[in-house]
Amino acid sequence: MKLSDLRNNDTSWRIVVLNGPNTKAAIDSIGNFNELLHGWADELGVEIDHFQSNHEGKILEYIHANVPTANGFLVNPGGLTSVGESLRHALKDSFRPTSVVHFHNAELGEPSIFSPSVTCISSGLDYFSYLSGLISLVLALDDMDFLNPEGNSATNRSHGTPKSLFV
Repeated sequence: MKLSDLRNNDTSWRIVVLNGPNTKAAIDSIGNFNELLHGWADELGVEIDHFQSNHEGKILEYIHANVPTANGFLVNPGGLTSVGESLRHALKDSFRPTSVVHFHNAELGEPSIFSPSVTCISSGLDYFSYLSGLISLVLALDDMDFLNPEGNSATNRSHGTPKSLFV
């Protein structure tokens, strides 16, 4: 099975992949991380733009510069998981769907400040958490009733804001 077989749409979404502080060593240990990301993106028929920084301010500037052309964000906040309030706000204020990823479930040992304001979280699958998050984001963007920017149903969340199940 090819990843493209999962899709019901051929729109080439632009997904910005952001990796925060303390993620570089894990990414470098994979060796071919960028090749994997771009390979998955090619198979899905989407565009990936990858950025990693240990400086939150640089990540914020990157988000602001890319909002006009990004359809969604795939983010590993790394060391900002429980303290990156400005990153959380920048992502929420982008009005783009955001999928947060973590290599290991242990990274969720502390409460994540991102949980209430992101579309989904993929965790515990090592680098395959990125594949899980990417597929989830792309399929949700393809879905007219969920995240597709052209969707207009009552359940559409193309503006990126999650809908509470409890309200």
